[in-house]
Amino acid sequence: MTPSADDVRHELARLLGSAVFANAGRMSRFLKFIVERTLAGEGERLKEYVIGVEVFDRDTNYDPRVDAIVRVEASRLRAKLAEYYAGEGRGDAVVLSLPKGGYVPVIKLERRPTAGTDGVAALEPSERLAESAMAAPTVSPPARLRHWLLGAALAGAATLAVAAWAPWMAPAPVDEFGVDPLRVAVLPFTPYPDDAGTEAEAVAMRLTDGVTAELVRDGRFAVVASSAARRVQTSSSRLRDVAAELDADVLVEARVTTEGERVRVEARAANGTREQKFWVDRFAADRADSDALEREIAAALAAALSAVKVGTD
Repeated sequence: MTPSADDVRHELARLLGSAVFANAGRMSRFLKFIVERTLAGEGERLKEYVIGVEVFDRDTNYDPRVDAIVRVEASRLRAKLAEYYAGEGRGDAVVLSLPKGGYVPVIKLERRPTAGTDGVAALEPSERLAESAMAAPTVSPPARLRHWLLGAALAGAATLAVAAWAPWMAPAPVDEFGVDPLRVAVLPFTPYPDDAGTEAEAVAMRLTDGVTAELVRDGRFAVVASSAARRVQTSSSRLRDVAAELDADVLVEARVTTEGERVRVEARAANGTREQKFWVDRFAADRADSDALEREIAAALAAALSAVKVGTD
């Protein structure tokens, strides 16, 4: 049985209002876009280019082969949906999912528990397994291991998307198993030349520190200290030299524009050794939401970094 459009929109509202999707503005917009287009019978139009332009504000020169924003965000969205239906949405009648390799959501009406002969609800097999897992005694893993487990789940999905267009990348390292973590340096964000000034520079510096701190909290990367990153002269230096000086695998840069109370950021990450960019993205928010903007930038960057390791061969 296929859910009605009203049922699907009700489920979409539940998802977007859940704790899992809190502070996930772009991902919420992504999910709403693909669901509404599917309900309108336009699923065949859900191509990477269309999503990049209409959801992630790319211009008409957007090239999905170079800019992996849609593939990275799709991997994050799949992980978010799985997290929601494993917890808060476990009893929902309508289930939304996004299969790998496409952007058309699958919408299903789940058969909910029915009463058994003993008067107790008879659980679906998957629910019985989940219930058994919840009831079994567990040992809480260390915080760093929990971070790795989440990162590994994201990396598995995102690596497939990245490998096709960046063959010099490999799965992200895992320090719990004796491999050095990816070393990341967040270089000072800078205002565009026509926006330079004390106020714009202050906004850029705050964003630099905030994104750096969020990456440190993530726990999966070795993040170069902000003080060290600020001392490096980047304007006339090659990326390779900057990376060598900071002993960093990845260099993160960004340009900041302020338009009244609106802040726009164009961020990018590059392989320091090869001097090749592998991630670019744009963000925007009101100044009052600068904390959320820092988290959004760091989350998108972490998702890209968790999927790859920059090689040196």
